[in-house]
Amino acid sequence: MSRGEVFRVQGARMIRLILDDHLKLIYRALYTQRPSSVIPPLQLLRELIEFQEGSFADDTYFAFDFSLVVLPKLLVSPKQPNHSATQGAGNSPQKGNSAQKTIRYYMIELLMAFLTECSTKARADFLAQRKLIERWLKNMSSDDPEQLSKLVRTLYKQAMDATLPKSAKTSFFTEWVLGRILHVYKIIQSLPAGRPNLKVTYDMIIDICTRPECGVKFEDSGWYSPGTLDGNEKRKSYRVHNRVLLAFSKMLDLNNKNHEELLIAIFRSCPEIVAAYTSSSNLRIVSKPTAGFLKWFNRYSKIIALPIPEILIDSNQLLEFPPAVNIAVENIVPSPLTRSIFESGLQSHSPLLRYCLLHLQVQALMKLQKVVTIYDDKGWISGKSELLEEIYRRLPDITNVASLTTVSTVYNFTLLVSKWLRLYVTTFPDISAATKIDLSARMMDIILHVVPGDRSCDTSFYFNNVPALVLEMRNLLVVQSIVPVPAKFWNKPDHRQYSLLTYLMVFATTVRDRDIYSEISRVLEKITSSTYLFQRDFPISPIHTLIESLKVIMLNSGQQDRQTIWYLINEAIARCLRSPFKYVDQAKQFAGEGYLRRSFSPFLTALIEQWEYLVRSNNQEIKTTVSVLHAILRIVVDFCLSEFHSYEREQRRS
Repeated sequence: MSRGEVFRVQGARMIRLILDDHLKLIYRALYTQRPSSVIPPLQLLRELIEFQEGSFADDTYFAFDFSLVVLPKLLVSPKQPNHSATQGAGNSPQKGNSAQKTIRYYMIELLMAFLTECSTKARADFLAQRKLIERWLKNMSSDDPEQLSKLVRTLYKQAMDATLPKSAKTSFFTEWVLGRILHVYKIIQSLPAGRPNLKVTYDMIIDICTRPECGVKFEDSGWYSPGTLDGNEKRKSYRVHNRVLLAFSKMLDLNNKNHEELLIAIFRSCPEIVAAYTSSSNLRIVSKPTAGFLKWFNRYSKIIALPIPEILIDSNQLLEFPPAVNIAVENIVPSPLTRSIFESGLQSHSPLLRYCLLHLQVQALMKLQKVVTIYDDKGWISGKSELLEEIYRRLPDITNVASLTTVSTVYNFTLLVSKWLRLYVTTFPDISAATKIDLSARMMDIILHVVPGDRSCDTSFYFNNVPALVLEMRNLLVVQSIVPVPAKFWNKPDHRQYSLLTYLMVFATTVRDRDIYSEISRVLEKITSSTYLFQRDFPISPIHTLIESLKVIMLNSGQQDRQTIWYLINEAIARCLRSPFKYVDQAKQFAGEGYLRRSFSPFLTALIEQWEYLVRSNNQEIKTTVSVLHAILRIVVDFCLSEFHSYEREQRRS
């Protein structure tokens, strides 16, 4: 037998002898609470645990009496001088680390040795020693930084081991323990040399809170309350499985950026606690945005942007009913975001405050539309109605938001307003269809910026130069296609050259994007459908015929002629709508037999009349030229040809 083997055998016998017959001597020494008497036994116990790579760790653990009253006392904060290892022995203070190593230091080293070397069963039992653990973690502020770093690494590796039972982890990682670990993070964050261990500590907290196999997180059912899907729900409330995470999330200091990121990570991993968290929050709006409000805005922006739970998105999930309305609403528009807060904020003199609150609403409406799509796919009609009704109560009135289009000319803000309006009217089309809002001023402003008067038909001019305005215009066109038609849309405002209807036609003749052109055509058809501008039974869209004709005309006309043509069209529309029956009777006189009976509309008769009036008036500002006459004739011919081709197709079919 080699000397090494002899040493191991003798060491094992000595350890067995100590554990069987001499532990009482160690207990007696611990009860003295004098460093000179306590520290050597603690060091001895640690040596027993670490002997032969922990071969006797479990034996030592189960032989040691953790019910000793003195053990928590050995973990008190070392405020008194007699806690020093050397001073307690009666020696003079020494320099270096040895003078700083107290009874608590060696006791903590012993506890971490148990965690490191013991088996899964012993570790699970050790983590249940609540009184000892609480005293250990309570006074960490005075611990050595290196020992704190070692504590973090030990807990990360041993207390979060996947082989450790879930019950042991949940028993150990209470909200109080998580709070103490967060306190360790703050201590390490304040240390100049703590940067390497900072990430380890943060990662450990993240894993405890977000990984079911590592920490205290239980699998949840997304926005469904516990017991809802299996029919065991007893009462309607914000009950959650993950009560520890909910309590811990309320402990976080949200003025700390890392804490806020941790909160969002918990919410993303455990969506069931979001509603319970936001329902207990509150907000006080001030007249101007403070640093606190901006932090609040950033936090709730991230909460609203949280993804919809996978259980709802997954098409393979056979769900019979939607989540509770109050929980779904809290995840889309949290309860601190009330209608009164939104409306008072939108009336604020602070542009930043208005922008922030509007941004939150846009996020919420975008998320709402995704949820509504899911509800439609699953056939939850009544659930969808209840959800929309609750969300509607928390959003401001559309008229208040529409009024913001004239408050500011900053492109980012007006674009955000138009996006809000588009999302709102497409989400609540029935309500919007009965709400009168006037977007004429803003739409004309955009057209004047995008299509300057002297370049209205310049083919080299592209809308890519003003992408924000084009996007805003597209949004407003969608809104205008749903809300009621503006009153007296044919009237020319005092400070404008044309009416809204004429400006939309000007815009349509220059559009190169087919989607925008379709939106303009839809709006123009809606505006003119209830008027007498065109014959009701014209075989194709009269607006489409007119716009296509004007596109060709404008490309072949000079600047002066273009202004004259638009002037004539604007006047023809205005007069035709002010005195419709006069031009209806004149149109009947022009109408012929066969395919010509529908071409001559009141608009064309009014346009011809305006040309005759212009020739007689000798207006010096509006020039009459042959090109303008040709343009009028071209419009008349295009309408006739459109009806002719449609008539021919009808004849072939018959």
